[in-house]
Amino acid sequence: MQAWLEMGVSVLAKTGFPGGLDVAGLMRAFAAHNEAVKSAIPAQRLLVYQVKDGWGPLCAFLGAPVPAAPFPRTNDRAEFWDLVSGKK
Repeated sequence: MQAWLEMGVSVLAKTGFPGGLDVAGLMRAFAAHNEAVKSAIPAQRLLVYQVKDGWGPLCAFLGAPVPAAPFPRTNDRAEFWDLVSGKK
């Protein structure tokens, strides 16, 4: 597990999120990363998406039909750690 976490930290550091950032630093890095992506990808090829918006915008962007199944509403913190730890 330690090796996996170290790999994750390394990947994040390469994207502009070095370890040790405080909340304000993380917010600045997040905003800078989003702006870098928006400036690098043509607008017609980039979906700026909020998961809370559900299937509609995602399916429209992909040119896919909206599934009949409800949009999944899971992935809370407890569920994530259960999955990572192998409990689920």
